[in-house]
Amino acid sequence: MYKRSLIAVVACWGMIAVAMLPCMAKANDSAWIVGEMTNLPLEEFVDESYQLLVGNDPDTLWGWGTAEEYGLEDLSEWTEISDDVLGIRAALASEILHRLRDGYPRNELSLDKRINYDAYEWLLEDVVRQSAYPYWGYVIGMSSYGAHNLALDLLDGLPIGDAEDAWAYITRIEAIDEWMDQLLAAYRERETAGVIPPGYGLEMTVMELDMTVPPEDAGGCDPESLSAYTTLEERLEELPGITGIQRSGILSAARDAIEANLIPAFRTYRAYVSSLLDIDGDVGVAGYQGGAAYYEWLLEHHVSKPISAEEIRNAGEAAVRGLQDQMRVFAAEVLGWPESLTMAELEDRIVAANVPILQGNELLREYEQHIAKVDGRLREFFNVLPESDLVITVDLDGPPAYYIEPPIDRSGPGQIVTSLVNVVPFLAYDEPVLMHHEGIPGHHMQLALARDLDLPDFRRDLMSNVYTRHPLFQAYTEGWALYAEHLAAEMGVYQDDPIGHLCQLRLMLARLVRLVADTGINAFGWSWEQAAAYLQQQTGRASRMSEMIRYDSYPGQACAYGMGYLTILELRQRAMDALGDAFDIKAFHDTILLHGPMPLSTLEWVANEWISEAFGQAAL
Repeated sequence: MYKRSLIAVVACWGMIAVAMLPCMAKANDSAWIVGEMTNLPLEEFVDESYQLLVGNDPDTLWGWGTAEEYGLEDLSEWTEISDDVLGIRAALASEILHRLRDGYPRNELSLDKRINYDAYEWLLEDVVRQSAYPYWGYVIGMSSYGAHNLALDLLDGLPIGDAEDAWAYITRIEAIDEWMDQLLAAYRERETAGVIPPGYGLEMTVMELDMTVPPEDAGGCDPESLSAYTTLEERLEELPGITGIQRSGILSAARDAIEANLIPAFRTYRAYVSSLLDIDGDVGVAGYQGGAAYYEWLLEHHVSKPISAEEIRNAGEAAVRGLQDQMRVFAAEVLGWPESLTMAELEDRIVAANVPILQGNELLREYEQHIAKVDGRLREFFNVLPESDLVITVDLDGPPAYYIEPPIDRSGPGQIVTSLVNVVPFLAYDEPVLMHHEGIPGHHMQLALARDLDLPDFRRDLMSNVYTRHPLFQAYTEGWALYAEHLAAEMGVYQDDPIGHLCQLRLMLARLVRLVADTGINAFGWSWEQAAAYLQQQTGRASRMSEMIRYDSYPGQACAYGMGYLTILELRQRAMDALGDAFDIKAFHDTILLHGPMPLSTLEWVANEWISEAFGQAAL
């Protein structure tokens, strides 16, 4: 059931043959296949070697909706999660990296090909570096941080198009206890190495597990109440050609698999997590053996450029001070509030403004108005707009809002998916921020435009291991989305709405303080209490424990947002200083967006190349 396999893509006379390498394939077999690829043009070498690299991770391919494109049809098998697989992947990445550097001289490439080269080189180096930390990843945690939850999410999202898929789905459920054994083996290795989460996060995980799969002493668990069953039941209702007898047989088999395999697997997992409560690990990765080096890699991975914890902390502290000053000055000049207000006093006044909290259809209409307001001004700030439309769809069980890019073939629109629920107080009266972050000029401008470009697969799909949730080039994607919030304000969204503008600034502040809190917990020995006190002092609002768990369960990830945003702002200011009156905001946005997602290190030299060229033209 758990064969370790690699998809080998070999070009021959212009035809592509796909073969499966057995789990015992030698390193030199992969080296030979990669070596054959170096006869291809760079773009084909990158795409085909990348398919080879990701082919042993079917869960990620299914999770990102790209499995069939990469040649997978059978959805029954789980990804093998072991340190051996990590080592094999790193060895393959190292071989591809060697062939890239040896076979494609960078200085002979055009600008766009150099971007592809540098971005791929960064990805391969990142995979190789990650292999030095075998006891990390597969996090124990609640919600989206826990690998066990990601497995359930994957089941909910698997495409079931016919009866054959339904039976493959059941086969996957039947194998979840084997998958769980692998996950627990990985955790026990980490436990031996001293990598144990702190007690509060473990307690929250146990509570969530009890809600997911109720324990026997709480009345037991009905298999038909779990999403693994209800998802299949709903999909079968939608499938044509399934008889009532077939449907009953499939659902009966699913119930049996959930009862015999899934429920016991999750109860075993709960027992293990509970056993760790007696140990109670350190807060932050800095307390673990090798944790400092691991966090250093994580920061470079998430921020996608060489950077230290101290540099991030310093940048965060400076940005927080600057934004607090901006909020106070704006409140004084526009609202007449004392400029000496503390952040807590400023927060109290914002809350006291009695802005209505919208829900449901009222909130939907508000969202549509905010999108329309910015849409009418896009041509003033962008030369090129996405070919795909943007629509708002509703998922009542989802988070407040998130974005789904158009299909690869652009056969449908980009979507902002919303639950039409405004989370109080964190998102109260931040409706414009959500729409401009997720939609325009945010993720839709960025990712829908990327769909219109001719990009390599790895820059188009932005995949990452589904169980560790380390999205590729997140500093670029989320940094742009924060910049889009900033840009929307410059586009006049809050011209007649000073409280709305203050709410936009305070939400930005909530992102920037993370740079200090994340590095504080994971590099400088802060306790959760110290981090919580810092966050409350700087924002004027009490911090939520979920924030603390995020820094501990997903170290470094929160830094991607703020550092991406600050980098884009810094590049824009550098261009404005160099070009003066010749600075063109639309040309700057072209530079950031029309080359596609990339590491920040690559984005910096691309922007600097543009500044130098534009400066030379302005001087003529």
